Formats: sequence, C-alpha cells, structure tokens
Amino acid sequence: MLASFIAMLLGADLPRELNPDKDNFRVWKAFIEPSAQEASYRKISWRTEFWPAVVEAKKLERPILLWTMNGHPMGCT
Repeated sequence: MLASFIAMLLGADLPRELNPDKDNFRVWKAFIEPSAQEASYRKISWRTEFWPAVVEAKKLERPILLWTMNGHPMGCT
C-alpha cells in the first residue's frame, strides 16, 4: 500500500508484482532510480563554504541560495 501511495504521488507506474525478487529486480531498479530530469540537480556545482560563494556570486552577478538547517535532516528529533 505504501508503494502504491508513493507511486501515485510521483505519477509513476508501479511494477505489477509488488514483492521485489530476483525475477523482477530490473523492473524495480528502474522504478526506484531517479530519472535524468530528477537527478539534474547533481550537475549544479554547489558550494560548501559561504564566503567563497559570496565572492564568486558577486563576480558573476548571481544570487546565492543559502540553505541552513538545525536538527536531523529527516525531522527525527
């Protein structure tokens, strides 16, 4: 049921057989792996240090996205 709900949210077609096994491994692998469009964020050369990013953004006249967080990334506190 959870897999059906996730597939509905993602707009994806759920594999026919809901129990992954050695016979339908490739179908499940293709279902789970992100598409090229979904993984496109990986092509962005993210900066991990703030001040060098500020200097670069100012030079290139680009904005900065500053992502900060406090706590567990899955909200498990």
